[in-house]
Amino acid sequence: MQYINDNIFLLVIFATLGTFILATSFVFFFLRYQRKAQQQREALQQAELTYSENLLNAALQSQEEERKRIGRDLHDDVGASLANLRMVLSRQAAPVVDTPAYKPLIDHIITTVRNISHSLSPPGLDLFGLEHTLHELSDTFNTAGQLQLQFINHVGDRVDALPKEVALALYRVVQELLSNTIKHAEAKKVTLVFSQNGNQLMLRYTDDGKGMSPERAKKAGMGMQNIAGRLRMIQASYDVDTAPGNGFTMTILLP
Repeated sequence: MQYINDNIFLLVIFATLGTFILATSFVFFFLRYQRKAQQQREALQQAELTYSENLLNAALQSQEEERKRIGRDLHDDVGASLANLRMVLSRQAAPVVDTPAYKPLIDHIITTVRNISHSLSPPGLDLFGLEHTLHELSDTFNTAGQLQLQFINHVGDRVDALPKEVALALYRVVQELLSNTIKHAEAKKVTLVFSQNGNQLMLRYTDDGKGMSPERAKKAGMGMQNIAGRLRMIQASYDVDTAPGNGFTMTILLP
């Protein structure tokens, strides 16, 4: 009887131990499966993010090439044709006054075409650098009178020492921000400031417009998506500060 009891006791122990080992193995393989599944999900998300960024970069680069082509065609073909037209008309027409009626119109068209051409592909960026190009942009806005743009540079030659792709990305970001300000902000003045922030270069864009709620600012439209994409391309970070009635500020930090 004692022998039977001992066998039963051993069987219970072995059964319990077997059950414990089986349960432990199940938990181990389940956790391992979960970890692998999580790693696969993270790898897939990273691949999707990388693909999206590569697609956006390719689209922005293609857009930039198209801008250059259109800007060059406007400047070389349309601008030259208008200049020739003005010359031909000035020779053939017998003006009854010192300034023929057509001349201001053609001059205005030539100026508009030149401004559009420079906006699409700013020649000063390659020739004179970002600081000159931003000053030129400020002069264009200030002359038009629709919006006053003040550009301040506290870091001197560091602005023009930026790599070409960084300078072009920042110029496009400023263009996009100005477009948003004109369309939505009802602002009268924009301030653009380069300064030093520790070992980083900082660009701060501020308008005195009507602003918006932080929640709305986070819901990026196409313009803000382009801005974010361009800043990611040059590994820059940014922060937005806005509220209803308090204008809009974007702070960009360059590594």
